[in-house]
Amino acid sequence: MPALPRSAALALIGGALAARPAAAQTAPQTVRIGATAIDACGEAYYGVDNGMFAAGGINAQVTTLGNGASIMAAVTGGDLDVGMTNTPQLAVAISRGIPLQMIAPASLYSKKDADPNLMVAKDSPIKSAQDLAAATIAVSSLGDFNQLSVYGWFDANKVAHDRVKFVELRFGEMGAALQRGTVQAAILTEPAKTDAMRAGQIRALADTYIAIAPEIATIVWFSSKDWLQKNPELAKKLVNTIYAIGRWANANPGESGPILAKVAKMDPAVVAKLLRRIYATTNDRRYVEATLALAARYGMLQRPVTFEEYSAF
Repeated sequence: MPALPRSAALALIGGALAARPAAAQTAPQTVRIGATAIDACGEAYYGVDNGMFAAGGINAQVTTLGNGASIMAAVTGGDLDVGMTNTPQLAVAISRGIPLQMIAPASLYSKKDADPNLMVAKDSPIKSAQDLAAATIAVSSLGDFNQLSVYGWFDANKVAHDRVKFVELRFGEMGAALQRGTVQAAILTEPAKTDAMRAGQIRALADTYIAIAPEIATIVWFSSKDWLQKNPELAKKLVNTIYAIGRWANANPGESGPILAKVAKMDPAVVAKLLRRIYATTNDRRYVEATLALAARYGMLQRPVTFEEYSAF
């Protein structure tokens, strides 16, 4: 996909840079970003492909990793500056004293665009939460948003979850694991879910995300406190650009689809039929507070984490 014209990209970002004299504009500042090749992390790829990071004065270098845990390890270790992970995983790290903070919510999930995410094998006899009371369930990262949502779903269905076992698998491995019976259920996200559906491996069982709150951030952008303290203006510029990319992606699923297809190695025609994610364009505490409260309630955090310490902006 061709990059947006610079004038159009600047207009989306807000026009502030466009108003500055050309001589006053500085060279792009490099930001090393970690993301996963899924729709929920799409902003990282869209902003590079359509030129919006560059128009915002940012040389975004995106590294694709398998899950949020590996991205957090890379940011903590200084190999990346900024990353994308799911909401409770970041809270777990903060509760353990790891100096990380959210800089912006990314992918949002709400009742209006709800879609089943808990999958079982296509020929599985499992039909309810009761059938999974002693099951092994696959998630992309242990202690993540997906695991938290399953806890909430069990509670909503009045089923104890103390005998459930969670294992960590990559999204692309889950369909085959369900077919083999290695796991009895799995949380899949796009585009891996559609891939497994088309392969005849899985069927939908339930939407567990809605058990948390009517509207939530499933993925957030984050950085280390050290990087934020050393780069306050760059961090603000990055956040403004992220929200601009979110506005563009929300309004242009037909243009972002081919980018997602490329990074996820999917057929663009298949991506065009997916129920696409919506991205946050502001930082609203309600996107994460319910998740923080539930993570503390279910013992996933070493201590409760407030919104004020969770969010840098």
